[in-house]
Amino acid sequence: MAYVVVRKGNAEDTGRTFTLSKPVTLVGRRTPQSQPDIELSDEVVSRRHLEIILKDGRYWVRDLGSTNGTMLDDDRIVPGNLYALRHNSKIGLGVEGASAHTVLVFKETEDTGIIVGKRSQVAEPGAVPQVAWLQIDEAKKEVLVDGKPKRLSKKEYDLLLFLYKNAGTVCSHDEIIEAVWSESKDTSAISDATVAQLVHRLREKVEPDPARPIRIISKQAFGYMLV
Repeated sequence: MAYVVVRKGNAEDTGRTFTLSKPVTLVGRRTPQSQPDIELSDEVVSRRHLEIILKDGRYWVRDLGSTNGTMLDDDRIVPGNLYALRHNSKIGLGVEGASAHTVLVFKETEDTGIIVGKRSQVAEPGAVPQVAWLQIDEAKKEVLVDGKPKRLSKKEYDLLLFLYKNAGTVCSHDEIIEAVWSESKDTSAISDATVAQLVHRLREKVEPDPARPIRIISKQAFGYMLV
């Protein structure tokens, strides 16, 4: 079943998760006269702001003529039109310039039958990635590369651990941002260039030849994979 997470907005809303359990889910501002399925407190959100619709096996979003508009992945959408959602799509409510006051992140789980190979930040119990050159002791926050200890910054460690738990699978920029900058109230502010810089610093510490990486591989337009 799919769900949305409030990634940015009023403090009382940020971090809340809403399951999309209906064919049509109404999103809007909480008022005595309005009872949307997903209630938000931001004043720039209309009482009936948008709908998230399950149709033909896919999820779609439609602005209902809201006062302050809706964005999908940083582009403003036309009220009344349907727009397809994908895993990690960002839905912005209350547009001001090039950003939105409230941002929902759309998530798909494996049982939707839509997304394939979705990853978790937590490995399955007992599962041990097979990466010959790397050992990570999560309890001690220690990293061995080719049997030698490596000192990493917190972000470098978080990135390496996430890639390690998903070894052999391409991790998208959005997935990396969500895992490494999980404390951020506005992950949309973390750019792909910031991710690339962090990857570059990590490669300097784990690659035999950082100029010719063979352990953290770039997949252009997709993300990174640890092998």
